[in-house]
Amino acid sequence: MKIEIESLTEGGKDFERVYAPEELPLEDEFARLASRVRVRGRARRKRGEVEVRGSLDTSVELPCDRCAAPVVLPVNVDFKAELGFADANAASEEATELQDEDMDFSVVEGDAVDLDEIAREQILLALPTRMLCGEGCKGLCPTCGANLNERDCGCAQKEIDPRWSALAALKKP
Repeated sequence: MKIEIESLTEGGKDFERVYAPEELPLEDEFARLASRVRVRGRARRKRGEVEVRGSLDTSVELPCDRCAAPVVLPVNVDFKAELGFADANAASEEATELQDEDMDFSVVEGDAVDLDEIAREQILLALPTRMLCGEGCKGLCPTCGANLNERDCGCAQKEIDPRWSALAALKKP
């Protein structure tokens, strides 16, 4: 969904969009949308910038980092995006160091704000860096690959890394 910048005023313009999971690819090899995405909010012009505030509701399926079982995570976020306009002369100017306040600022290229990109970005930012199916997840057996949450595989778990074998000799009387 595109919001035309020319149609925005100081008062703003309300928007609402519901995406089917296949309409908004996350472009992440591990995460996929598990339900529709509902985005609603308000976009307005503000001192030469565009401000987009809103909320997003969906759920995302991620693999557990220990056992690879699929886990559905609800994602409910409120967001604020401040967008400036691309300056044609900026490419020829010298590079400047980014300040902390610049980290929350994006650039609009063209004459419309791409709400799809804002929604995708907000979903990816809301995902945890580590996902577990539960606190007690036992993971996968390093020998046979069995899911230890479902069954005990019976593999000998006493393998010692050869780099540590000299230390194991110190424990023997």
